[in-house]
Amino acid sequence: ERVPQSGPRSPEAMKTMKTDDEKRRSIRHIHERFNLFMIPPLVLLTGCSLLRPSPVTHGILSWSVLSYMVLDTTYNLLAPDCQPTWKRWVTILLHHVTAAWLVCFPIHHPDFAHLTAYCTTVEVNTLFLTLYKVFKWNFAQTGHLVSWAVLRLLWYPYLVYHFHEVVSGGGFKAGSYEHFQSVGSQVILCGLNFYWTFEVLMGMLSKKKETKLKD
Repeated sequence: ERVPQSGPRSPEAMKTMKTDDEKRRSIRHIHERFNLFMIPPLVLLTGCSLLRPSPVTHGILSWSVLSYMVLDTTYNLLAPDCQPTWKRWVTILLHHVTAAWLVCFPIHHPDFAHLTAYCTTVEVNTLFLTLYKVFKWNFAQTGHLVSWAVLRLLWYPYLVYHFHEVVSGGGFKAGSYEHFQSVGSQVILCGLNFYWTFEVLMGMLSKKKETKLKD
């Protein structure tokens, strides 16, 4: 988050600020196009895994998710300005590391491979967000808001309970490494979803206060 500076700025400083803003926009533009290329296949693979469940479809989805997390984490590390604030950058990295660790569970334990698709349903939300960022379609913004509430704030918390039941029933009791890897990771992802929701709401309230002060 940038600290506002007071006082007049020289033409050189203004040019530098403009150049920095252009660089940030370019970095975010590349990231949005990257997501536009990567997210639709993940949504398609999720549908295949849910509708045509098999070790092959589950495996392809799990490895695709892991690959995406590695690639996107690398880009975020190389170009942190792809995120609007340093707090968002840190939480995105935490999300990706956690998600990568989580998806390693079904990769190493194929009996639970079907669980990956339950998590990646949330990529429908990411797809709507990406479509709105790139094309500014109103329906994409609506889809993003609705799917955020349904998938991130309702479905994901339910998955904590479901994962606990399935993983415990499969022999990995609470307190085991595997239980923490699967259920614990899902708890962290839920926490991030609620944190981002709070972050957005606080931003909206802050903007309203600024508008009132100006009026």
